[in-house]
Amino acid sequence: MPATLQGSPSEEEGEPWLGYIRVSTWKEEKISPELQETAIRAWAARTGKRLLEPLIIDLDMTGRNFKRRIMGGIKRVEAGEARGIAVWKYSRFGRTRDGVPLNLKRLEDAGGQLVSATEEADARTATGRLQRGILFEFAAYESDVRGEQWKETHDYRRYKLHLPACGKRRFGYIWTPRRVPDPTSPTGFRLQEETYKADPVTGPVMADAYRAYVDGSAFYALVANLNDAGHRTLRGGVWTVQTLIRYMDSGFCAGLLRIHDPACHCPPEKRSNCSAPHLFIPGAQEELIDAELWQLYRERREQIKKTPPRARRALYPLTNLVRCGGCRGTAPVQSAQRLRNGQLTNVQGYSYACGKRGTTGTKGCPGVWAVRTLIEDQVRTWLRDEVAEEVDATPAIPVQRAPEADLRVAAALERARLEAEATKLASGLTNLRAQRALDPDEFGPGEYEAIRDKIRAQQTANRTAMERVATIESTPVRSDYALLMIGLLDAWEDMNEAERNGLLRQLVRRVVLVRTEGAATIAVHPAWEPDPWATPIK
Repeated sequence: MPATLQGSPSEEEGEPWLGYIRVSTWKEEKISPELQETAIRAWAARTGKRLLEPLIIDLDMTGRNFKRRIMGGIKRVEAGEARGIAVWKYSRFGRTRDGVPLNLKRLEDAGGQLVSATEEADARTATGRLQRGILFEFAAYESDVRGEQWKETHDYRRYKLHLPACGKRRFGYIWTPRRVPDPTSPTGFRLQEETYKADPVTGPVMADAYRAYVDGSAFYALVANLNDAGHRTLRGGVWTVQTLIRYMDSGFCAGLLRIHDPACHCPPEKRSNCSAPHLFIPGAQEELIDAELWQLYRERREQIKKTPPRARRALYPLTNLVRCGGCRGTAPVQSAQRLRNGQLTNVQGYSYACGKRGTTGTKGCPGVWAVRTLIEDQVRTWLRDEVAEEVDATPAIPVQRAPEADLRVAAALERARLEAEATKLASGLTNLRAQRALDPDEFGPGEYEAIRDKIRAQQTANRTAMERVATIESTPVRSDYALLMIGLLDAWEDMNEAERNGLLRQLVRRVVLVRTEGAATIAVHPAWEPDPWATPIK
């Protein structure tokens, strides 16, 4: 009987081959896995090959990388388990210009082959390899085109609609999607305006999380509060520290959208490790927190990032406050061996020393060194002098004079005006949308978009001004710290090291060790004075 009239080969007959199916529902056409399997099995029956069961299937996987099960198939070919890999079309193997040649060479170096069930190309010949290469290049081209289309769509959503690139639910919000099922529509769907409104239940919960963090709570405590209260992520899982940090850092609850710097040209797959800073642009969602709270949150996040993990739990009053006056680097606590009762003993936390000198030698920094207890005594003396100066500056009888202009009071009044303006702009945008929904014919071509963009431009200017006055309003003065200094000095002996450190962090920016011919001296940079190190050294 001719081979063409025979049925499928039995499991004992024919060369063993692997069948590979990939379905991508992101940036590519969705090709049915059943259709691919039918074509691959028809190829096996037609050529007398034996497919190893089960077939390798990757569902919802992009072809722009090789983080897929196909790599396991290549390893099986290298181990001699199969003769090669069969796919529906070459594009199922991959769509990337660097990954496809690399992994195809790996497959062929092991003596394996890659065949397409629907694209006849004999890669054993020069013409076949050329044909296969053209098909792979065309697959990469199609992927590039779809990627550009998606990028344009994402940019339109971000910069024109002021919406996230991918519309989905967000914790603390009620999401109204743009496309919803509608049985009465000929297409089965109805289009509407996409909005994010504050959820009356979960919205205040997220706002409280920001306030608690600004007040000093740690993320793990916030996560515990969320989970204990029964709140879950939108996927139904429990909150984790990383999940909460990622969401709060996004600025979405502050009415912002975080984007990658458009000036950065790093490839998309490298952006998670890109050093370029993220940018924030105004979003169309309702704010759960105001600009001032968002600014305070970011300031504390930056402060914590600059604090070494071990220094976040203070062991000494000046933990993470001491700096080297030469290189401006940290001067951590160091241990030393000293004679105690005639024996050489390791003394924990004996001194402060320049960290850069310890790691680079004198070429990095000449260094500075001082006994820890002596430095702490000098800081306490500085605190006592500051309290005495504050008390002496207070007259017994108040001087009758016109009060000096307080920039913070003016900033507070300006902030109140800006908040009222922000509310007015938000209401105007809401009314504009409602008016368009009731009578869309009232607006001429482009008229609605022009008014909407004008209001959003005013909102951007308002937000910028709000951040500026928030900075002025939060600028401290010496008198703000008088009671704190007096309380710290009076209760110094009754406090533990962590409590002293916590209060000193509020009073001083840093304690600088200054190298002298004799013992090192200190220079304290108070929080109420302009930062002398604001300009970095070259």
